[in-house]
Amino acid sequence: MDVLITIFSFIALISLIVGIHELGHFSVARFFNIHVLKFKIGFGKELYSFQDKNECKYSLGILPLGGYVQMLGENFIPEGQQDSILVNKKSYLDATLSERAAVTAAGPLANFLLAIVLYFFITLIGTYELGSFVGGVKAGSLAEDANLAYGDRIVSIDETELDSFNDIRILLANRIGDTGSIDIGFIKKGSNFTTYSSVNINNWLENSDQSRPSQSFGLEPLVPPVIGGLLEGGPASKVGLQPGDIIQSVNSQSISSWLELSKLLSNRPDEDISITVLRDNDLFSYSLRTDSYDQNGIERGRIGIFASSDLSQWPEEIVIEKKGNLFKALISGFTDTYKFTKLILSSIGKLFTGSVSADNIGGPIQISVIAGSAAKEGLVSFLSMIAILSINLGLINLFPIPILDGGQLLMIAIEKVKGSPLSDNFLEHSIRIGVLLVASLMIFAFVNDIVRLI
Repeated sequence: MDVLITIFSFIALISLIVGIHELGHFSVARFFNIHVLKFKIGFGKELYSFQDKNECKYSLGILPLGGYVQMLGENFIPEGQQDSILVNKKSYLDATLSERAAVTAAGPLANFLLAIVLYFFITLIGTYELGSFVGGVKAGSLAEDANLAYGDRIVSIDETELDSFNDIRILLANRIGDTGSIDIGFIKKGSNFTTYSSVNINNWLENSDQSRPSQSFGLEPLVPPVIGGLLEGGPASKVGLQPGDIIQSVNSQSISSWLELSKLLSNRPDEDISITVLRDNDLFSYSLRTDSYDQNGIERGRIGIFASSDLSQWPEEIVIEKKGNLFKALISGFTDTYKFTKLILSSIGKLFTGSVSADNIGGPIQISVIAGSAAKEGLVSFLSMIAILSINLGLINLFPIPILDGGQLLMIAIEKVKGSPLSDNFLEHSIRIGVLLVASLMIFAFVNDIVRLI
């Protein structure tokens, strides 16, 4: 079932963002009366096709890894259409430079508009996010150097205010590959005053995972000890613990986070313990014996429970509900799109400078895995993933590579400056270089995907 969810989610996701991209080209071409010969989603053998009254063929390819819009004047003219098309229809080459530029830019623009619309609806639907509370600090980490501790609430990073742990991840990700220092504002547990700390990041991430900036910084979110699921036949299920139970104590020791609970149980393999949980405002106590398992040669304990991913069940004081009216949703659509566009652009720039590892580049396998995980987490999570990937597609297509939209815009600009059309020989060699560059990038991303699986 998980495999089917992953495959279906990948196909749906890619088809949507590619379809919207090509629809941007298509719509603007039609607006300028440029004749469109073909609108195709996917590559390879056609699974389905039809033709409209304007002699445009719509088709669906067997491989959902891209798509294209073919206009009159691009490449070939289908047999049997030469006479009618040449006489009666406007070609792409007949269009003015400004019209061609608008048609070309419409694809990436459509991807940004899709992200805006999705973030708009996400805000209308409403979503829950982890508050910016510290649930754990890794020993010897930059978070420890900043004097952060369990229960502290981070309120700003580099003078940018924040209120969710996701904001922390984004702001830290913006600093990957940088030098200097990170300035953190936080409120100590039990305090009402903001404390400020600055930590040097010159050697940050030298031997750490750049894809997990908050963890590499030494921060763990505050995840409450709420049971989300139980292992069938495990100690917890046998004694009657239930999803939604909030663990209050183990052996009379108060528990306030999932991390604290995990550490306590891990250090008690094959031991008799007592657990008190809160359920429907009533306290229930259970006695059970932990299981044991081997972790790198060390015996660890567990009771067969999983943390809850349903933030609506978590205590209100550590969860933020983001929901707004039409106006607030519209503002969120633009601000969230800008926020992630800025982050992705920064990451791309750092890839070229070498300050961010190229190992972070992912291909279709990574996308499919992420899409499957997002789909299982719910509608809002899946919509968020579509928005981020749509922004990625829009930005990548603006690269000045001949076969991409950015390359086409560059050619149009050169033609404008030159004052005459570019030679067929120049265009042919440019396309070949573009194909080589894009193919090399795709192969590199695919290899990275395989390495991650291994």
